This record gives sequence, C-alpha cells and structure tokens, in this order.
Amino acid sequence: MTDFAEQRENLLQGIERDQEEVRVAVQELTGAARSKLTVTAHIRKYPLTWVIGAFVVGVWLGSRGAPAHVPGQGRS
Repeated sequence: MTDFAEQRENLLQGIERDQEEVRVAVQELTGAARSKLTVTAHIRKYPLTWVIGAFVVGVWLGSRGAPAHVPGQGRS
C-alpha cells in the first residue's frame, strides 16, 4: 500500500509542476502577443527608406526575367 501512496504523491507533484509550466508558458505567450511587431510605426518613421527598399525589391524581382514561353499564355 505504501508503494501506491508514493506513486500517487509523485504523480500529484508532477501534475502540479506541469500546471505551473503551462501557466508560465501562457504568460509568456500573452506577453509576446501584446508586444506584436508594429511595422506601420517603422514605416511612418522612415517612409523614404521603405519606398526605396520596395523599389529595389521590385527591380530585383522584375530583373529575374520570365521564361521564354509559358504554356497556356498567348503572346500579345
């Protein structure tokens, strides 16, 4: 009977530890959700930098070129 009582006590302690770990994880997740990345604030602070960056990315993507012939697309 003593072995059963020890196992029960160990399980209860394990459950309490797990519950505390879950509480901490939920608090960390809540904190992370509250401190979300606000891109708009950065864009408002440096609008010209973002415009230039967008232009450079657009030029880079456009310069990669398209394949000579894509099936299903007609030439205009």
